[in-house]
Amino acid sequence: MGSSIQFTLDTDDKTVIRQFLDTCLARGVELKWFGNKKPVGFTSAYTSWKYFDNLPKLPNTDRILASMCDMRIPLTFDLADCEKIAQIIADVADQILSVEPV
Repeated sequence: MGSSIQFTLDTDDKTVIRQFLDTCLARGVELKWFGNKKPVGFTSAYTSWKYFDNLPKLPNTDRILASMCDMRIPLTFDLADCEKIAQIIADVADQILSVEPV
């Protein structure tokens, strides 16, 4: 069942990622980020799990999760809703991620 999407951003800069998330939210698209230290909603990284005592070192997983976003998709959304959300995410990515650091 397609009830969520996940995608990675082309940056590992936490400030840029937070700006991306905040700008999407301001435009009505709420995204979660696997790079948060603590779980938000259903989005969590293995480092916050309490299922085992000795966490393994997973540098490749950590690298991927550091820029991975998640969005829950209500089953009531239709194709037009999904297209609008995708357009907002793409617009914000173009705006935020294409800016060169000063």
